[in-house]
Order: sequence, then structure tokens, then C-alpha cells
Amino acid sequence: MDLDSGAGLLHRLTSYLPSREWNVPADDPRVRQDLVPNDPATLPPPMKGYPDGLPVVALPRDLPDPGVPATAVLAGVAGPPRPLDAAQLGRVLFLGAGVVRTARRDGRPIFYRAAGSAGARFPLEVYASTRGVAGVPDGVHWYDPARHALVQVAPAAAGAVTTLVVTGVPWRTGWRYAERGWRHLYWDAGTLLSQLSAAATSAGLPARLRSRFPDAAVTTLVGADGVHEYPLALLSLGDGEPAIGPAGPATPGDLPPVELPLCTAAQRAGDRADLGQPWPQADPLPDFPPSDPLDEVVRRRGSQRRMDRSRTLPRAALEWPLAAALRGVPVPHWVAVHGVDDVAPGLYRWPDLSRPVRAGDLRDELLRICLDQSLAGDAAYVVIAATPLATLDDRGYRDAQLAAGLVEGRLHLAAYALGAGASGMTFIDSEVPGLLAEPDEVAALLFTCVGVPEYRSRAGGRPGAPVEIRPVVPRLGGA
Repeated sequence: MDLDSGAGLLHRLTSYLPSREWNVPADDPRVRQDLVPNDPATLPPPMKGYPDGLPVVALPRDLPDPGVPATAVLAGVAGPPRPLDAAQLGRVLFLGAGVVRTARRDGRPIFYRAAGSAGARFPLEVYASTRGVAGVPDGVHWYDPARHALVQVAPAAAGAVTTLVVTGVPWRTGWRYAERGWRHLYWDAGTLLSQLSAAATSAGLPARLRSRFPDAAVTTLVGADGVHEYPLALLSLGDGEPAIGPAGPATPGDLPPVELPLCTAAQRAGDRADLGQPWPQADPLPDFPPSDPLDEVVRRRGSQRRMDRSRTLPRAALEWPLAAALRGVPVPHWVAVHGVDDVAPGLYRWPDLSRPVRAGDLRDELLRICLDQSLAGDAAYVVIAATPLATLDDRGYRDAQLAAGLVEGRLHLAAYALGAGASGMTFIDSEVPGLLAEPDEVAALLFTCVGVPEYRSRAGGRPGAPVEIRPVVPRLGGA
């Protein structure tokens, strides 16, 4: 991977170093120096806006729950087939992108979605390009997460299979994380896709994920501009040709015109003109523990802000979630064990838990590497995705970040299904190779902390009835 252009350059210039605070930009003219992180005056709206007069389909608010255990879905066991109608499509969309909780911060509303997002930025939009969905006209529709409705923005696309298009809005996450927020787009997209896929699978709908697609065509399909919004991934709800061929102009919608040129260049460097194959389907796990139904677990899921370091998790709460989360994902992962029964503290390269790469208590080191965020030391274990940059090109870098987010999303669901809690975590990039005892070319992708919750989140609400919450403030430093 070329570290002087495209995604490689973005990776290098947005890597955190111990010598520079995380919110101080690198001293390089290609990084914007004029942005003030978390400036209330420039806060972007939480979702797109569209003009009045576009066709709207109000989706049913009574979700058709298949009642399939969350652990069964994560193990790769599909539920009994159900028809893809407006209610089931709405259920899939809601369990990924629906508004389940609300809060207020500095007098402004926060709309928490069903799938988590770093810093509660929720920088993603979801479109449904529908074909043959009962109760929904064929067309390209933007999912309105607040109204739980579909807004038709373009005519029906060429192709056979209803396909969800996940796009990223770089300024929405860049407002807090600057150009590094481009990485968060793919982490958050993976987390969202883990829940969209799980919801579809539980209803017996084949969920086919593609991260290789004709970028320009899909950008045109949904009315994005490739600068302030661009496509990240496709999820087809069935086998066959995805419905992604633009058949006419799309209404673009409103977004703040703030560009991060480094992000634009990284995105365009990986653009392709061809449609790739879906991600391979992995074999199901041979067994799975009992759990509540997927729909209930998704609404219970949150981003845990505080964990109890005095309590441990059973070994099965490490082994099974990791096996389920990494099913079919080739990206290397390590696990730093702090408090797991029958597993000695230390660092292990998954799946070998018999011999630590490094033995001993790593809580303080994880705290330091994770910018003194207490979860890194209080968790029972921390899962680390990392891969050699030399094995990636610009598009492969996107795929690796997306895969890391997919694993994190599955870990969240598995943890909450088994009574634990989870949260994603950022890190000082330059310190990770030393932590893993790997060469410097190994780049960290994402950390996920799993542990015993110090509090229980309120379950999220249903479509049109989000639960109002008071956000928990995370701790800094050790307990």
C-alpha cells in the first residue's frame, strides 16, 4: 500500500501518535487546519433533508418478529423463510438504522440508532432499491429513520433483487474526528451491516454483502455526489443481480457542503467500475447457546460506557462470541484478556488461547494505548483487529476497515445476547505493533471492549416511539 497517496496517505496522516493530542491535526497541508472539532456552530444535521412532495411510504410500525434467537442468527442459522413485504423490509431497516433512543445535548436532540456509532455521530444513510416488495413500489427509496418511512428519490433501478445501499457522510463524523472520521465511516458501516444482515437472515432472507461495486453508478443511483456523500457497501436481500442500475435522475437531498479533500481522495483512489462477487457465505457454527430473540437483543444493545473490572466473564463468553463474530472474516484478530475465567491474563492471537503472545496483566498498557479511556482496562477482554498494510490496496483498505466493523457489530450482539456489554474503542496507532509484538507495518483497524456492565441500558423503543435517555458519561483512567 502506498502511504503517500490515496487511502494509504489518509491512514498515515490520521494515525494517532503519543506526541500529538488526538484532536490536533497533523502538520501537513493536505490535512485541514481550520476545523474546530465539536464546534456547535458547525454541527451537521443528524440525517439528510429532502424537499416536500416526494412520494412517501409509511412503513408498518408493528414489526413482524420471527422470534429467532440472536445466537442462532449469529451462528449462521437462517430462520424460516418469510415474504419480503413492506413490514419485513421495514423491520430489517429499523433493526439496523431505526431511531430507538433519544436524548438532548446542549439543547439539541440526539437520535440514537439501533446500530452503534462512534461518538454517536451516525454518519450513514440507507437506501432501499426495491424490486417486487409487496406494499412498496419499485424504486430507489431513502430510509427516513425518524418517521420510519421510505421516501422515493429515483425511479426503479435495473436489476432483479432488492438491494440496500449504505452511504457515508464524511462531514458528519469528521465534525468530531476530522479526516480520521473516514475510517469511522467503514467501522460504522460494518456495525450497521452486521445488524441488517442478522435481521434479514432471521427472516430467512438471503443477505448478500458486496463491497466491490461500480462506485460512479451507485453514487448516481442514490443521488449522492461522491464528495459529501458516497456509497460504502451493498446488501442484496436475495440471490441474483442487485437492483443498482440507474434508470433516471435521483433527487439529491440536502447536506452541509463541507469537504475533507483528504477523504475525497482516499475514497476515489479505491473506486472501481465493475460489480464484484458477494462476500463468501461461511459455514454455520455447530452449536449456539440459548438467548433472547434477535429483535429483543438489538433493542437492548447499546454502547457500554462503564464496565466493572472487579468481575470476570466465563471462558464461553469469550470463545463463542469470537467464533461467531469472526465467522467467514479473514482479517487477523488478537484478544487481550484481563478478566476471563480459566484464561490467564495476556495477549493471544485468535483462535489460539493455549499460548499467549504476551503473558501478564496488560490493563495499564491498554489504557495508555486507548487514550486513557477506562473501558480498555475495565473490560474482561479487548478484541483487536489488525492487518499488514502491505497486503492491501486502496479498495482492500476499505474492505479491511469494513470487516473490522462487521466483527465489532457481531461482537456487540453476541455480548448483549449473553448478558455482557461491549463498546468500540480507538487507539494510538503507533503503539499497536509493540502491543501485538508484530512488525511496524501491521496496522490496527479497530478495538472492541467486552466486559461486565456497570449499569444496564434501557431497552430501545419501537418505530415512532424511541425511549428518552440520559447518556452515561464514560470514565477516564483506571478504576
